[in-house]
Amino acid sequence: MGMTELKRAALAQDVPGFVDALVSLSQTDVYWGRQLDAVRDAVKLEELPFRVPAAVALSERLPAVPGEDAKCLLDYVIDYLLMEEGRRTELPDALAILGVAAKYWEFTTYVAMEELGATVLKAGGTLAPEVVAVMRRTATIEGHRSLKAFATGLQQPLLNQGDAWADRALADLSAWGDDWHDLVAHAANVTWDALPPEWAAPTPEWEEAAHRLLVKLGPGRVREVVLGWLALADAPRAVSLRDRTGYGREQRGDLYNSMVLRRLVWLLGLVPPDGQLTRSLADAAEANLRKVPGGPRNRPVAEGAVHALSRHTDTEAGSEALAQLVRLAARVTHKPTAQQIGAAIDSRAEALQATREQVLDFAVLSFGLTEVGRRVQRFGEDPGDTGILRIEGAGADIEWRNGAGMTVGSPPTAVKQGFPEQLQQFRESAKELGRTLPALTAALRRQLGARQSWRYGTWRALVLDHVVAGALARGLLWQVDGRLCGYADGELRPVDGTAMPLPAGDGASVRLWDPASSPPDEVFAAREWLARHGIIQPFPQVPVDWRISASGGEGEAVDVEQAAGAGEDEVQRS
Repeated sequence: MGMTELKRAALAQDVPGFVDALVSLSQTDVYWGRQLDAVRDAVKLEELPFRVPAAVALSERLPAVPGEDAKCLLDYVIDYLLMEEGRRTELPDALAILGVAAKYWEFTTYVAMEELGATVLKAGGTLAPEVVAVMRRTATIEGHRSLKAFATGLQQPLLNQGDAWADRALADLSAWGDDWHDLVAHAANVTWDALPPEWAAPTPEWEEAAHRLLVKLGPGRVREVVLGWLALADAPRAVSLRDRTGYGREQRGDLYNSMVLRRLVWLLGLVPPDGQLTRSLADAAEANLRKVPGGPRNRPVAEGAVHALSRHTDTEAGSEALAQLVRLAARVTHKPTAQQIGAAIDSRAEALQATREQVLDFAVLSFGLTEVGRRVQRFGEDPGDTGILRIEGAGADIEWRNGAGMTVGSPPTAVKQGFPEQLQQFRESAKELGRTLPALTAALRRQLGARQSWRYGTWRALVLDHVVAGALARGLLWQVDGRLCGYADGELRPVDGTAMPLPAGDGASVRLWDPASSPPDEVFAAREWLARHGIIQPFPQVPVDWRISASGGEGEAVDVEQAAGAGEDEVQRS
């Protein structure tokens, strides 16, 4: 079939024959743009009396047509068939055209969808959810002002169907009360501006209203529900739509839904945090920045998660939230999001009165440790089988105990058989901790050469009292307001043995003690103090070739197996 058959079908108003001829023409070797010109020369598409039925039939046939160029030709034929449709279109044709539009990600043609929608509503009809969805997507992506104004008035459904998370949310809302509906409606109150800086952060007014809704529903319950929806944000779509752009919309999700989910994720910055929440937010940010054709998988959601993390950096879980931001900073390559992460880190560094480098080096995850250098993981009934993760020297080890409290060389059989997932997570945490410690040790080593000072309060929070960094830092000697100090017997104390009141305020100056610039008597006192308290350093801060007297007298030396100032792998016998 060719152009002759197309003309014949047009004259006969033969819709099936017209569509068959167009599909046949799409399968030739002629460039689709040139073929479109030839079709328009042969047939005045915008003047055909059967324009709407032809467009409907062509849209139904198009998904099965092989070849992207062929589909592109047929897309443009549909455009020209419908280009005059709008305010004067009768109700049946308006419904049919909107049905065609609903098959697309966005319908960026000459068709005035808002005028067709107004025709339907004026006649007492309703717009199908898929029609509302394409209007919202087109308004969000393309920014047509009149379409934005019309779509803003479309309150139902709250979300566009098709994304896995939105389908779950709609199902949940249908079974829950009005307060949940109000919460999602608050998040759906979008600005219709799809580009930054409107993506950046919520307004104080928006947060105030969000707080009231959180109080009604309970922060814990909102956290649980939103995290459940967020976990589905990067799941495959259930409904496939025609994407004319080639920008990978099918893999990137519905942008309108993404804008709503971003605001729901903002709510997670207003609920009480813990390590699980900060980890979930960071994981969501990374997953939704996965690269697909056209850009990140879901940028709005990723940046919403980064914003929520940044809100938690000055809470009780602040060190964990900051550590997650630092982890993201090392992994995220998408420039706008990386800049957002960097700005959040800089803001927190300024609040801590620390340098950016100090934060990047020492804001590390806790890996589940609940006290400095130690995590006790129980499997089963207390006091059941237990794994104890310890930081010793510059490394990490796991000690296993069975239900009787006896040390065993490997995980008890009951743990392997009864708690395989929990065991795997525990081991993964230990491996990640083991990979982190060398970098943290290197950062501490650099402190010696840089002679970098800390503000006392910041140093305690990020270094000495941190469950991971503290396990290394407490094995080193520090100068606090010029006084040589070490950590022993559960507290920071002066090496000279005198009573030392803690600094008057958090602003006291702290730096890692450097023996190279210290007098010999201070170096000797440091070595003696380290030996007396049996401290194993993460790296040798002072020379290790030395001897001590067993009784304090001269000439009565004894071997020292773990010499003061030595790293765990650098112990020498005197």
